[in-house]
Order: sequence, then structure tokens, then C-alpha cells
Amino acid sequence: MPRPILDETHIHFAFRETIADHHQEIMREVQAAFALNPVVVVGMGMNPMPKKARKALDADGVAHKYLE
Repeated sequence: MPRPILDETHIHFAFRETIADHHQEIMREVQAAFALNPVVVVGMGMNPMPKKARKALDADGVAHKYLE
């Protein structure tokens, strides 16, 4: 399900660059992982589900990249 975002016309011009640059290093890392790997799991340290997904992929022998 896509995350709803405001149309740029509804964002004050003073904040547009801040929003556009937010977490760009993480986005570049994720995009690079998708370019090089058939399966990519992206998780947060506090969420146990991505780690469970990684373990299931490992158990099934599915090649993947895990980013946390």
C-alpha cells in the first residue's frame, strides 16, 4: 500500500528541500541494493518481522540482501 504524501504545491516552499533531502543516503543504499539483488529486505532494528523474513529466506536458500 503506497504511503500517502502531500502534493508539492501543498508543502511550504521553505520546507521542500528539507523534505526532498530527508534520508537520501538510505534511499540510495536501498536503490543500489535493488539494482544488484533479486530480493531485498529492509528493516528497522526495533521491528522483528524483517529479521524473521531474512531467516525464512536463508532457510529456503533464497539469495537476498538485508538492510537495517
